[in-house]
Amino acid sequence: MVGNRPHIAERTVGTLAVTRIGIIALSSYLPGPSVGNSAVAEATGADTDWMEERIGIRSRHYAQPQETTQDLATEAAHRLLRETPTRPDLIVLATVTPDQPVPATACLVQNRLALTGVPAVDVNGACSGFVYALAYAYGLTLAGLSRNPLVIGADIFTRHVDPSDRRTAPLFGDGAGAVLLGPVPNGYGILGMELWAEGSQANYATVPPAGNGLFSMNGRGVSEVVLEMGPKVLDTALARAGVRIEQLERVIVHQANPSLVHKLAEQVGLDDTVVPALGSRTGNTASASIPLTLALTHQEKPLRHGDLVAFVAVGAGMTAGAAVIRWYEEG
Repeated sequence: MVGNRPHIAERTVGTLAVTRIGIIALSSYLPGPSVGNSAVAEATGADTDWMEERIGIRSRHYAQPQETTQDLATEAAHRLLRETPTRPDLIVLATVTPDQPVPATACLVQNRLALTGVPAVDVNGACSGFVYALAYAYGLTLAGLSRNPLVIGADIFTRHVDPSDRRTAPLFGDGAGAVLLGPVPNGYGILGMELWAEGSQANYATVPPAGNGLFSMNGRGVSEVVLEMGPKVLDTALARAGVRIEQLERVIVHQANPSLVHKLAEQVGLDDTVVPALGSRTGNTASASIPLTLALTHQEKPLRHGDLVAFVAVGAGMTAGAAVIRWYEEG
């Protein structure tokens, strides 16, 4: 302590803004055992054929009763940091299920990661939250305030869904994903981004503070916004990156449900092999969806040096975001 003030750890980022930033490490965490459709059908009365054939979900993961959002986020971060010697100098956590209103869950994660003095903040962009968090972190690197941001998406959204609602309960799962950003050579890393929001559509998907405090959704309205705004934000991000859609090797779409992911892929003219639908085994993991899907698909089919990757997400708010990245592998 200095007088009555806590000591502020020294933290050097550098005097020049980082102009090229890319993903240099990534990880994922799915809690508990896989929960199949038969178990969900027993709890909700939903038809197993409807879950698998109409929405395309076969399984999902639920956080254990003692687990919190900070637990999921911390585990994803620990897995990432075990694979890299680079120390993060910023934490941005995308979540719609913070452990409490104050303090930010990111600060709790920072403490558990022993990253003393590292700035930490939560971002709530609903299912677009990870793309918003990525843009936030990227902007701070351009401002010279960060060099290696840790961006995490983590949610336990199943606790905000009526477990007996056969239309919404089968859609969701819990999980976390994380990426570490860092300087990359010119021509690689984040090439273009786009963000959007329209508050007049905020009632399409809500968890109201009054009443039972459980999730409600206008499914048709949400689907219409996904199919309208997903392609639009992707087109703008591609234009800013100077990239054509047919050049994309992989497009990571928010996994609202596999059926909607397939429709979006068809609408933008991309083959299903380019647009993975891993929501079939994770469900909709909200803010975790993009980094979780990225990490799992990279594990199963590694991205190659120079591959062009896009993220596309639409979420409550309504919000939307897209990013285009040229993959960089050192060595």
